[in-house]
Amino acid sequence: MDVSKQRTLAGERTLEGVGVHSGEAASLTMKPSEAGGIRFRRVDLDGSPEIPANLEHVVGTDLGTSLGAGDATVLTVEHVMAALGVAGIDHAVLDLSGGEPPILDGSFLSYFDAVSEVGTVELDRPADVVSIRKAVTVTVPSGASYVATPASTFRISATIDFEHRDIGRQFGSFEVNEDSFRREIASARTFGFHEQAEELKARGLAQGASLDNTIVLDENGIMNEGLRFSDEFLRHKVGDLIGDLALIGGRL
Repeated sequence: MDVSKQRTLAGERTLEGVGVHSGEAASLTMKPSEAGGIRFRRVDLDGSPEIPANLEHVVGTDLGTSLGAGDATVLTVEHVMAALGVAGIDHAVLDLSGGEPPILDGSFLSYFDAVSEVGTVELDRPADVVSIRKAVTVTVPSGASYVATPASTFRISATIDFEHRDIGRQFGSFEVNEDSFRREIASARTFGFHEQAEELKARGLAQGASLDNTIVLDENGIMNEGLRFSDEFLRHKVGDLIGDLALIGGRL
């Protein structure tokens, strides 16, 4: 497929489940569109308001990336956006019933499988490409730092460092394309800490989190049966970053 051409989906796919933060039933249907970028449509609200999936509509980044337009919002968009971004989807309508896409198993895999199964269609227009010409550095109040440098391919090298002994300091470097995403990133699940559960629920977050969709850690270790990768925590963070970068409005 010509990576210089814009793409949309070749058909529709629906995924259903619960929202990890709202705990409410959620249904998301991905549909083709030949223009307008990627946008969520809250079909459960009067008038089915649309929310463009771009940086200008980011309204929150508390334990997930949230988008908003007017009174309509959508939480936790990074998993579906990662799948669409890796597949090079430039235009799509995401019909959403509920306040956030379903968390499914907590990874990116079901969304990526859905996009792969339905396939993509090239449009007769050149893709918008963002090319890094010089190093860009950003440091945020939490202490995280990001550096983007020129390269001939899209690669993310990342380090995370958590006090919990089952995470600790992890480093990895990943080429970002459809094949490597499926092998190395897509099945990595989101994670959280049991000691924070009550506080998060009091804030209206993590209402739908469970061992079925989240790696949960307590003082004794990992509460789930096991990990899919020894560094699954790092890989999930890289996937989240891919999803957030898909909001820039062009391919890297």
